[in-house]
Amino acid sequence: MARSTAARVNRVQPPATLAAGQRARELAQQGKDVIDLGPSSPHYTTPRHIIEAGVKALRDGLTNQAPTLGIPEFRRALSEKLSRDNGLRADPDGDLMVVPGSKQGLYYAANAYTGPGDEVLLVEPTWVSFREQVELSEATPVAVPLSAEEEYHLSYEVLERHATDRTRMVILNNPQNPTGRVYTRSELEDVARFALERDLLVVCDETYEYFVYDSNRHLSLASLPGMWERTITSFTFTKAYSMSGWRLGCMVAPSDVLGPLVRVQEHTASFVSPFIQMAGLAALEGPQDHITAWRNECAELRGQVADMLNAVPDVHCPQTEGATFLFPRFPGNLTSADLVERLLSEALVSVTPGSGFGDSGEGHFRIALMRSQADRVLEGAERIARVLEKVA
Repeated sequence: MARSTAARVNRVQPPATLAAGQRARELAQQGKDVIDLGPSSPHYTTPRHIIEAGVKALRDGLTNQAPTLGIPEFRRALSEKLSRDNGLRADPDGDLMVVPGSKQGLYYAANAYTGPGDEVLLVEPTWVSFREQVELSEATPVAVPLSAEEEYHLSYEVLERHATDRTRMVILNNPQNPTGRVYTRSELEDVARFALERDLLVVCDETYEYFVYDSNRHLSLASLPGMWERTITSFTFTKAYSMSGWRLGCMVAPSDVLGPLVRVQEHTASFVSPFIQMAGLAALEGPQDHITAWRNECAELRGQVADMLNAVPDVHCPQTEGATFLFPRFPGNLTSADLVERLLSEALVSVTPGSGFGDSGEGHFRIALMRSQADRVLEGAERIARVLEKVA
């Protein structure tokens, strides 16, 4: 029996990161030597002390329910981290909620605060799921396109240019996925001024907070004057602790702002498994030296891969300021989806098309530097360069 699908679901497209990876997996299953530089999840195994904490919690019987906001000792550790690293004074008893992955928490935010008739500004190029999450809320996503020629500079003026009396929310991430920009204090102050003047809520995804290079510094938007009261910040354990399979994140905001997200979680995921939270506690309180090692490796790869690609005529690959990607611009008349297919079929390298990050990402593709081991990343870059030389 044929059944109709809700219109909001019909508008949603698969994430470009997953769609690009499916064909790569099929080729790998056929025995092809595919190099995966597509999804952002790191190739590293979760550090051993974190795994052991999760296993111990299972053996200790932490297999049942947990509070919707999270286990108290984990929330206290998160609050201490936010104070120390992000300049945020979050009450562990009400200003943060543990969520089953940051993607789930970001979905809560869009759906708790927007709906039909509302507009949500998305700073573009933007992470692949922001637009679709807004579509699922039945609000209207509005692109705020930033320019590669202007180094993706974000300003009050560009936000104001795309705002209307229906604008309810701004969504951005910092460091930025896929461009690798780390917004300056001045840029974030422009976001704050815009949000304050229009009385808007801002959702800021800070997934890559630990991956910042050179003289750049990460600054949490919610720490700026007047922004704590109107910012929902997303944090995750996926990148810095290689815990993508654990599904562990945290949403932070004043308790009255966080309340609607709590109601959504109460009737959907309910809570995060307690043994996973104990692993997260070990992540926060245990050794942190692996983060420095991973960041240094990524910084070195960033320079090596950029040099390889910039040696190809008409390819422009700036070294990113943060995150774990490169976002090269390529020459010729191919769409980014066509180029990605060609890279996979001719070079057996999987990357993500720039169009998956919005219209302003067209003409680019994203390389995930932590997805495969360093030698494989460099080999993948060599293969990409050979194909780009034919395209140029």
